Amino acid sequence: MSEPHLTEPQLTITGELQREQAHVDLAATRLEELRERALRHERASLGRDLGENPQSLYERDVQALAAAARRSDLDLAGEGLVFGRLDLADGTVHHIGRLGLRTEDQDPIVVDWRAPAAAAFYRATAADPQGVVRRRTITTRGTTVRGLEDELLDPAAADGLQGSTVVGDGAFLAAISRERGPRMRDIVATIQREQDEAVRAPDDGALVVTGGPGTGKTAVALHRVAYLMYARRDWYSRRGVLVVGPSPVFVDYIGAVLPALGETSVRLSSLGRLPQLPTGLSVTADDPPVVAAVKGSARMVPLLRRVVRELGGSRQVPDLELARWGTGLVLPGADLARRRALVARGSRSHNAGRAAYLTTVADTAWRAFSRRPGAAKEEPGDREDFGRWLRSDPTVLRWLDSVWPLLLPAEVLTALRGLPLTRLAHGLFEPAEVTALADSWREGAPLTALDAAVLDELGEMLGAPPEPEPDPDAFDELAELDELARMSEVTTFADRTRRVTRNIAEEHDYRTYAHVVVDEAQDVAPLQWRMLARRARGATWTVVGDWVQSAWPDVDEVRSAMAACLGKARLREVQLTTNYRTGTEVAALAARVLARIDPDAVPPAAVRSTGVEPLLRRGPLADAVAGLLADVGGTVGPACPRALVDDVRATLPADDRLQVLDTWQAKGLEFDGCAVLAPEQIVAEAPTPSAGLRTLYVALTRATQRLTVVSDEPLDWLRA
Repeated sequence: MSEPHLTEPQLTITGELQREQAHVDLAATRLEELRERALRHERASLGRDLGENPQSLYERDVQALAAAARRSDLDLAGEGLVFGRLDLADGTVHHIGRLGLRTEDQDPIVVDWRAPAAAAFYRATAADPQGVVRRRTITTRGTTVRGLEDELLDPAAADGLQGSTVVGDGAFLAAISRERGPRMRDIVATIQREQDEAVRAPDDGALVVTGGPGTGKTAVALHRVAYLMYARRDWYSRRGVLVVGPSPVFVDYIGAVLPALGETSVRLSSLGRLPQLPTGLSVTADDPPVVAAVKGSARMVPLLRRVVRELGGSRQVPDLELARWGTGLVLPGADLARRRALVARGSRSHNAGRAAYLTTVADTAWRAFSRRPGAAKEEPGDREDFGRWLRSDPTVLRWLDSVWPLLLPAEVLTALRGLPLTRLAHGLFEPAEVTALADSWREGAPLTALDAAVLDELGEMLGAPPEPEPDPDAFDELAELDELARMSEVTTFADRTRRVTRNIAEEHDYRTYAHVVVDEAQDVAPLQWRMLARRARGATWTVVGDWVQSAWPDVDEVRSAMAACLGKARLREVQLTTNYRTGTEVAALAARVLARIDPDAVPPAAVRSTGVEPLLRRGPLADAVAGLLADVGGTVGPACPRALVDDVRATLPADDRLQVLDTWQAKGLEFDGCAVLAPEQIVAEAPTPSAGLRTLYVALTRATQRLTVVSDEPLDWLRA
């Protein structure tokens, strides 16, 4: 049988596919060599016989850890190892990929997408080619090249090129049209110019990225983290990078992106899981919108201050009776009350103030004892011995607990159930808001994400409890440690004991990160912005969000809280204007809701069409979901009012492609098919009608292919 005849374009494409396949094979071979080398180093490090030398053990572990980290990076680089190529006007050719690779002679095989030399792959245009003649997108599956697409950015210089294929955006549009899975994918091969400008923006302050649904804000934030870690790895690895999302569902959704980009050292956390909670406590719920608007408000700060004062001890200071060295002594309550007032005027936290007040009482008592009639001459160490006795005397501690008790955040939160909230909240909250707060803190109520923020705020107000006095006998252990053990243990022990000499209660145990990324910033409560600020002293920021999608009734309050958190940092703003997620059909429906929210708002421009109009229908949600499961090959996400989520989950069949979420959990996620249930109820359960419309706008913009809106109410207001 004769070979089929190939036309000239087909010959060109086939030859170029083979050429790129050869380069991908070269890169894959080199990657495997480096992976095997890292594995050998790891095994060799762990197999070294070092005896009992702690220094050698430490060095071995460091070497093994470095080899394991390198191997992990190489393991993650296989998929999409090479995805692009740049042909420059000077004849230079760069292949762009996830990880930089070189030959043994240090000749480049693949340029890391974060390197300066790769920037033109994302930024060059026909109007500004930046020295690029041709940009090629290489589509692979595993290590097999499946397709090529070229853009001639400088046709006048194209004569020297070898074989060019189709010009256009086909590869990009195909990539963004792919079926969605349960986890977010990286967009490293399809970053667009406006997105890349945000990814590579200077990290000398705060970068605020805004844009409507589907503009790639989350992807930009995550790729920016990978870029910053590449550009300044020593700095960011040493102090850490924190990425915060609105919910555990969202954090799980984005969890695969950074490892796929080669970054595994970044902390990802939802807002509710960010604080370190006391043992036995965990966040298991979210507050309803009406309660969240109250509990997350900045007005909670003065309320909590009033609560701490309410629990801060009796107003009348009783006399303090002391008995020491066979002598009884009474310190007048009036004098001790004056001293308490002086200590309370300072800026200390509550528990730090307690420690300072106890020191004042101890000084006062010592002076009284040393001046008593017949007092013996003071010997060295007498004062310290007296202070240790007083700080541990049960009578003194009971008296101190009555006038300045030790308070812990969890205990204060529990005590709120029995406090007169109506009186304490007077002038801060309306009666209905107080009732909502009291109900959320009823006996047996679950701990919510905003309760975690309340605990964090209380931790700031109260300060850490003072550490117990060290056991003097413990210092004798130092003499028993030999030289080898001292190398690994003494420093830690000394650090612990040395802390006794400073005021532990004044210290905050929050980790300060070098860079903090906040996603869905429009829904971070003011109280949560304060929580973030405590973890970002001196940090740089990447903040992404869209104020039109905010579920908060008072958007300006959230804006102000964000501004206070970012402080005086250099502020850069980038607005993304192109909608890559939803088709023009879904975008048109969402735009009608957007016009109700803000008639002057301009929706992001959708770049593709699915050819399928959104379906507005009555009837069971199960039928709508079954239709979506049949029509799309990827994920389907019913978005429901909070009050209906449990019922909906109970009525729908088990399916790995199906994820039933309320409108809060759906934030930041995307699905091939989305069914929005009861839009009128989504609007009604929000604190205000405007917040309800903004929440509905979020739900309507989750679909990448098909959207169905289900309601028993007329939906004429959603029709064109």
